[in-house]
Amino acid sequence: MVQDNYLHHLFLMFNKIMKKIIFLVVTALTVMPSMAQGVYDDFIYTRQAVTERKVVDWPYLREADVLWAKRIWRVIDTREKQNQPMQWPKNPLNIIIYNAIVSGKLTAYKDDSLNSFRSPEEFVNYFSDKKPDKKLIDPNGDPEDPSNFYMDTILIKLAATDIKKYKVVEDWIFDKKESRMYVRVIAIAPIVAPKVEGAEIGEVEWAWLKYHKDVSDADPADVRSVLVNMEVFNRQNDAARLTYDDWFEQRLFSSYIVKEANPYDAAIKEFSDFKDDGVAALLESERIKNELFEKEHDLWEY
Repeated sequence: MVQDNYLHHLFLMFNKIMKKIIFLVVTALTVMPSMAQGVYDDFIYTRQAVTERKVVDWPYLREADVLWAKRIWRVIDTREKQNQPMQWPKNPLNIIIYNAIVSGKLTAYKDDSLNSFRSPEEFVNYFSDKKPDKKLIDPNGDPEDPSNFYMDTILIKLAATDIKKYKVVEDWIFDKKESRMYVRVIAIAPIVAPKVEGAEIGEVEWAWLKYHKDVSDADPADVRSVLVNMEVFNRQNDAARLTYDDWFEQRLFSSYIVKEANPYDAAIKEFSDFKDDGVAALLESERIKNELFEKEHDLWEY
């Protein structure tokens, strides 16, 4: 009898322990997938390749070695399929550029001559639009009573999300010593479409930013020094993230030419032949693009 009670007691203890084990196993199996997903999102190893990168300076170029050069202005539209990585929600370029200007890390120049500039406060308030706003004196009163409200104005400022396009100034240079064509970006400008007194004024450059500065420049930083540590989405391999510096230096973007150096300093659409014909302006852009590539081939023959 005593032995039967002892065996029964052991059976109850074993049963209780097994229930606890089963509960812990089920709980672990339920929690692990969610934990694994979170770790996978942030990667399961420390990623330092991007944060530790440094800007690789351009090869030295002597004026005497420049056989041919042409200055080009082009526009990058981030809404195009090829340029969609620039709108990567985890690290969009417009947020990077905006924050760098507001923090004072990048200097916001007024035009592509890169001479005069705006302060971060002037940049933020630039193109701000005043909008009338109706405010009630007594919130519990009659909103239709003219004596119960007054007119005020609110200031609507542009935001980083208003940046959808970028204008790029670049020099195409043929180095006869190296027998190769260099493309060197001079400046980048975020493009916005603001409203002034409620009226749309079209697309304009919000500010111009120096892309690559010389050692003698007084600027605290240039665009490359900011973008070299900023990741851009890589469609081919998550483990090999590109930086925005790679994006521009390797010319992974899609764009269209809006201006080439000319005696009138005019954009393509400002010429009478293309002013009211968007298709003709686009065809002229393609003509200039093809001419640049053919020029390199012709200089090789030279």
